[in-house]
Amino acid sequence: MSQPIENKIRHVLTESGLEEMEEEILSTLIPYLQIQPGAEEEDLPIGTSKFGGYPDLPMDERYPEVPGRMLSFLAQYNLEELAATGTVSSLPKRGMLYFFISLDDIHRPTPPSPDAWVVFYREAMGADLRPALLPDEMSRELLIPERSITFSLEKQLPDVEASTDMNELYFHLMDQLYDLEEREDGDHQAFGQPLEISGNVIQECSQHSGIPTDDWVLLLQVDTSLLEHEGTGLGMLYFCIPQEDLFTHRFNRTWFVAQHH
Repeated sequence: MSQPIENKIRHVLTESGLEEMEEEILSTLIPYLQIQPGAEEEDLPIGTSKFGGYPDLPMDERYPEVPGRMLSFLAQYNLEELAATGTVSSLPKRGMLYFFISLDDIHRPTPPSPDAWVVFYREAMGADLRPALLPDEMSRELLIPERSITFSLEKQLPDVEASTDMNELYFHLMDQLYDLEEREDGDHQAFGQPLEISGNVIQECSQHSGIPTDDWVLLLQVDTSLLEHEGTGLGMLYFCIPQEDLFTHRFNRTWFVAQHH
């Protein structure tokens, strides 16, 4: 089991002779929920948190369809499993949260249109769910491999821009600290600070959604290496929601951003 990032930071500071910076640096850590995918599976329990496969929808719910687009099922959260981590959020404490995405829209040069994704919440759980049938016209090639999800509450360093007057010692220290955050199974997470590739994710959400707020919450971040789909490229997918809409569970106000290397 990996040791907490606090211990790793203390070790780096001790090795660098900078123990006096410990309290200052540890106070900046941001809590987030790390999402670790399991191996590809075929028989996960109905209603568990997972990436891909077939969504476990309420009995009377149909697979979501959008005219002119085919939506791939990306992920579902069992919110009881998420709450069990002890994370503090405004998500419901039980029920299911679902994420669907048009894979064809991920790598377009322009921002995706709002009908390129669907995010919704349902209270049903357990015996009230069943694997949903795909639309007849949907190619099985659009299925994302099914993998279980394990949540763990972690902490991350804030994204700090290096200034021109910073000396070489602190440049080196910053490199060492950010190296501590490398993850073996992809940069999948919820909450915390988005791991950005080519711009400010929160600003993109505000600009393209027309929702005038900087108070957005990261619901899901997915490393595109998980998708195993030709044409998606290497990058990151972000689903964010205004804090006010998270309080009131208006998940239709979730906004999607894609960034690429």
